[in-house]
Formats: sequence, C-alpha cells, structure tokens
Amino acid sequence: MLLWEVIILSSDTTMVTSEWAMYELAKNAKLQDRLYQEVQSICSSDKITEEKLCQLPYLEAVFHETLRKYTPIPIPFLRFAHEDTELGGYYIPAGTEIDINFYGCNMDENQWEKPEEWNPDRFLDKKYDRNDMHKTIAFGGGKRACTGYQQAMLIACTAIGRLVQEFQWRLEDGEEENVDIVGIINQKLHPMHAIIRPRN
Repeated sequence: MLLWEVIILSSDTTMVTSEWAMYELAKNAKLQDRLYQEVQSICSSDKITEEKLCQLPYLEAVFHETLRKYTPIPIPFLRFAHEDTELGGYYIPAGTEIDINFYGCNMDENQWEKPEEWNPDRFLDKKYDRNDMHKTIAFGGGKRACTGYQQAMLIACTAIGRLVQEFQWRLEDGEEENVDIVGIINQKLHPMHAIIRPRN
C-alpha cells in the first residue's frame, strides 16, 4: 500500500463518518437540538477544542453510533494465516485468507438492540466504556488497529459539533431515501441534499 493510499483512506473514512452523522442529525431535529444544547452548554459561542471534547459525551455518542451503523470500511483488508492455527475452536490451515465483516458485527441483534436504528443513547449506557475503541471494531484491534483513531475522532467530532453549532440542518424532501453507497468505503453514492440555516 502506498503512502498516499493511507492518507486518502484515512481522510475519506473521516469524511464519510461526518457525512452520515449529519444525515442522521438532519433527519431528526430532536436529536440535533440535543447535541446543539450540549455544545452550547459547554462551549457557548466558542469553537469546540480538543480539551472540550471530553466534556461532550453526547457528541462522542453520535460519533460512535455513526461508526456502528455506517461502518466506514465494512469489510477490511484480508489477512492471511502464516501457519496452521486454531481460532475459536476452528482449525485454520496456513495460507487461509481471514477477514472480519465489521458491518455484520455492528448489525448483530445479539449484540445490539434494534441495530437498524441510529440511536446515540446506546453509547451513553454504562456498559460501554467511552474510551474503548473496540466498541464497534471500526478501527480494528490488536497490533493492526488503526493508528489514526484519536485523530479521526478529533476531526470528525469537531466537524460534526461545529456544523451543528453554527447551522440548523434539515434534509430536503425525499432525501431520507438517499442511502445508496459506493466503493469499499461506505460513501454515499449521491451527495446529501440538506436545507441549512445559520443559527444566528
């Protein structure tokens, strides 16, 4: 993989996560207002900073729930077993391709109540550790976990928070059905169309 591919993939996945979050917030005025009120209570008219992000639990919940429902890379790059091994009771011979279906894991009804619904409140539940990057496995895990996790969270949360802080969002009529995706990144096939009004 070339260096530019890493840069493109990391910026695209962050952009995709932000766009899906704005899609869901524009769809639901009540949840959008809840996020706006949280941002206002902590930041007032100041810009969101890295130091203030830890005081915005609902914004973090919006980020994690968006990663869960709209996993940026639903099926990551293949791995190979370098030697015969056993994993979870299954024999895996050397040379076998191994992959994890992140999307399938994040939509598993045994793990998530009503997984088809976008509900940030599930990440405010005490059973989830806010600092656990394995909640949705969107960033992988172990030695090969995404090294840009903190940066992606900082950029996406700041973007989402600022967009809601400065503007009121509403989807254009018929836009709720615009959910087709394209490519290996869970990117919208057609750009989101929203009506945006400045808050001040």
